[in-house]
Amino acid sequence: MIEITDLTKTFGASQVLDGVSLEVQRGRVYGLVGPNGAGKTTLIKIMMGFLLPTGGRVFIDGQDVHQHPRIKSQVGYVADYQNYYPGFSVNDMVRFYRGTFENWNEERFAELRRVFDLPDKRTFKNFSKGMRTQLALLLNLSLMPNVLILDEPTSGLDPVLRRQVLGMLVDEVARNGTTVFVATHNLNELERTCDQIGMIHQGRILFDENLEDMKQKVRKIQVAFADGLPPELAKRPDVLKVEQQGRVYGIVMRENSAEMLAELKKHDPLLLETIDMSLEDIFIYRMGGLGYEFSDIIAQ
Repeated sequence: MIEITDLTKTFGASQVLDGVSLEVQRGRVYGLVGPNGAGKTTLIKIMMGFLLPTGGRVFIDGQDVHQHPRIKSQVGYVADYQNYYPGFSVNDMVRFYRGTFENWNEERFAELRRVFDLPDKRTFKNFSKGMRTQLALLLNLSLMPNVLILDEPTSGLDPVLRRQVLGMLVDEVARNGTTVFVATHNLNELERTCDQIGMIHQGRILFDENLEDMKQKVRKIQVAFADGLPPELAKRPDVLKVEQQGRVYGIVMRENSAEMLAELKKHDPLLLETIDMSLEDIFIYRMGGLGYEFSDIIAQ
């Protein structure tokens, strides 16, 4: 379990984190999305105990990570950039981890080794970015951690490996009850793997919600009328946007779509159905409701 309360971090006059609070229950996958410079990596470094916060606290499994550093032995960490010993091979790193970490699991390592096709004797300095990420995942998943923290874990991976990695994270939760915290900018990956999603921008959490609840809060209805959409329905306060293509209208609206569906049925529509929205579309409307342009944030 991860608990973060009112976390702040400043570097000189720059406020990098501003009152960040969030909670991840055991066995859940939390996805944190935000642009470069939003504070994701700084937050993770504080969670790992690499940086001290200016204010606030981070608890992992009930222990403050800065007061009880031994808790980090139960945490796996895959950084955006791997910085292992340049002259070490895969075999060297495996021997190092096997001899250093008491929770190293040989059976899990053998299982993962069949997935990651890494050259045993090539040195780390000659690895591509994708190979470095694979090695970090191989080593950290072999530790069977209670908590797994990942910063852009699929960066540099090809599509096939990306799917395998995401599948591993889901499997890790299902098999071992691991708590997973993933920072990324890839919304499609979050949608496939996460239970809970937070959006960080300029050091603040803009929203933090259960994924299924989030999907229920913005709905899209597709409807067609012989004589057009009744204007009073388009002006309802819960309607966020109306798109038209010929006789067909796409109505994006807040939660109470059942009430809207009932109203639409009264006008004898030619077509009436609810359309699933992608996570990216949901984010666009959520951000707009908070006064932000999603494209301005995510493209940074």
